[in-house]
Amino acid sequence: MSGGFEFVVSTGNRDADWQTASTYVQQYSSSGMRAEVKPLPDGSFQVVVTGGSGAAQAASPAPAQPAGGGWGPSAAAPPPAAQAAGWGSASAQQHGGVDPFAGPGGHAAAATAGYGAGAVAGTAGSPGAILAGEAALPLGLERVKYLRKVYGLLSGAMVVAIAAGYACLSFGGTEPWVWAGGKHAGQEVLVPKVVSMMFENPALMWIAFGALVAATFVASWVSKVRYVNVVALFLVAAIMGLDLAPMIFFAQAKAGIGATLTTAPVRDAGIMTALVFVGITGYVFVTRKDFSYLKAMLNIGFWVILGGCLLTFVFHSEVFALAIATGGALLSAGFILYVTSYIFRNSKMDDAVGDALALLVQLRNLFMFLLRIFMSGRD
Repeated sequence: MSGGFEFVVSTGNRDADWQTASTYVQQYSSSGMRAEVKPLPDGSFQVVVTGGSGAAQAASPAPAQPAGGGWGPSAAAPPPAAQAAGWGSASAQQHGGVDPFAGPGGHAAAATAGYGAGAVAGTAGSPGAILAGEAALPLGLERVKYLRKVYGLLSGAMVVAIAAGYACLSFGGTEPWVWAGGKHAGQEVLVPKVVSMMFENPALMWIAFGALVAATFVASWVSKVRYVNVVALFLVAAIMGLDLAPMIFFAQAKAGIGATLTTAPVRDAGIMTALVFVGITGYVFVTRKDFSYLKAMLNIGFWVILGGCLLTFVFHSEVFALAIATGGALLSAGFILYVTSYIFRNSKMDDAVGDALALLVQLRNLFMFLLRIFMSGRD
């Protein structure tokens, strides 16, 4: 009447192993046996099957070798074959391009509703109830390596963007520029030559933004082409620094004459951006929740904010501009949450540059909107 065996599921892909082990629990439970899954320190999963009749165990078919690797050590008879049911179909990612707010493209949710940190058990009475805990499982070794690569590329791109912006503001000499509008109208300030050219010819700023959009699209397109993808990522970062330079200088200049809400809007926007990013990343790391359901809401929000940004050129209202900037900051934070969740849970781990690019674009947008809020004029 009693009896049992155990085996280890270990192919190197922790997410797929978890889904496969969960499928076995359901199959054995439907056969009248009790099964539980225990995570092992090396990232694999041990399935322990007990109970049930001897006939039920004898009827269990032999397992099939999983794609991408073999089973780990087995202490007894092997399990029946099973297929991982629809484990995410992450599509080609849309990391920006024409849509500078865009995160990764649509991807299917995992077949299981969540992860459990403790033993995972199933019984004949409830074969679908396989989760015995709500804490997130430890990240697999391969995903940890992938995350290091993504955030390493992101850090490098941010350094390039900051260096490019600093170069625009620090080199090439300065030119006098007369402040226009407000109670400080007519006051002369020294402006970096590159920024002065953009102030005198606003079309150059639009060209810089258009180049950023085009470069982002190209970088997303070649994100899996070795070496070329890294060069494209850093090129996007450099153009970002150039594109943000006029806004950064304008914020510094306004702060210098006491015309901004804070005394150091660039510093405050940078600190706030870092805090939001670290907070979101830490939350996703701890909870490992799936935020793919935000996709539709964020896409709608993108078009709303885009329309609002265009209307700011029609309605010269500081209150309206602040409302749009606030909404844009919240939207960018939402996209960072969505993209981070995708990278931690559903990424196929084959496009580190594309994932880093998605985060870089959203960090740029968040910083830009926060800077617009902090540099709001007092007059």
